[in-house]
Amino acid sequence: MRNENSYGSITLIDKKSKRRKPYRVQIHIGWTDEGKPIRKTIGYSETRTKGRQMLAEYHDKPFDLDMSNVTFKFLYDKWYEYKKTKISEITLKKYIYYRKHYDSIEKKQFSNITRTDLQEIIDNMIDKTSGYQDSVRNLYHQLYEYAKGNNIKVGADISKFVNIKKAEASTLHQPFTNDEIEILWNNRNSIIDIILINIYTGLRPGEFFKISEIKEDYFITGSKTEAGKNRVIPLNIKIKKIFHNIIGSKILEEIKTEDKLYHRIKNSLKNINLGYHSPYDCRHTFATLMSRANADEHCTKLIMGHKINDLTKRVYTHKLIEELIQEVSKI
Repeated sequence: MRNENSYGSITLIDKKSKRRKPYRVQIHIGWTDEGKPIRKTIGYSETRTKGRQMLAEYHDKPFDLDMSNVTFKFLYDKWYEYKKTKISEITLKKYIYYRKHYDSIEKKQFSNITRTDLQEIIDNMIDKTSGYQDSVRNLYHQLYEYAKGNNIKVGADISKFVNIKKAEASTLHQPFTNDEIEILWNNRNSIIDIILINIYTGLRPGEFFKISEIKEDYFITGSKTEAGKNRVIPLNIKIKKIFHNIIGSKILEEIKTEDKLYHRIKNSLKNINLGYHSPYDCRHTFATLMSRANADEHCTKLIMGHKINDLTKRVYTHKLIEELIQEVSKI
């Protein structure tokens, strides 16, 4: 039976050999500059069947060997297999996108990749923000850390010597305009209602699944940072009824996860020609609307879960909750 490409090979060294283990078992770890395969011998076996077993055991736990000539692609594939059970689908898709920037050096031995190679990759991102460039650079750093943790010799971490270009003003998140908000109101369904709730509360999409307490005029939720946890979210009169209807429906139970909600929001925006907006634009819209309404900045920070230096002002009293409701009603 033929092994799949890059899985490995088992070859008989010499038919006339009197070796006790005449079969060489090798794995594929990359390509030469001429396009020829680079193989690493992981051992020898008595029979071809035992060789296949050795390959299977290797792929279950691939880094028992000291390998210094693995390629970028080989290391990325192994790292990705490890990562995909530990992070969200959205984050995985980001890594797949970042990976594309390394196409030019994917067949190069990881230990031979230079700072110049990485700097050229970053310099070619003339249309990307510094934050995005840093994420691409960080992918290399993660592969380096993964290799080091699995006893693969890859030299020094050169990613820290790569310079990130200073970004111009970010256009990653853009608030919804008044006309776009009106389009949302004119095309309401359960998902667009969730979008409107986010716009008038400053919620992150995933915080819908972290609601711990619901009152008539506010609810409690929060995530991500210490300041963002267990915070009071006041309900603007415009979306109070909508919020309680959504909570009373089974839509969130049906969606179940933040990833699925994110994609449902993106699809709904696309269906009404607002697909250039991100679900997180709702949060930026809330901050913009509060600023335009001259709402109290301290209250805005509390609602959004931004850090408040004066800890005494972070205690939610009945009076403060009423103040939050009053401020959010200005938009």
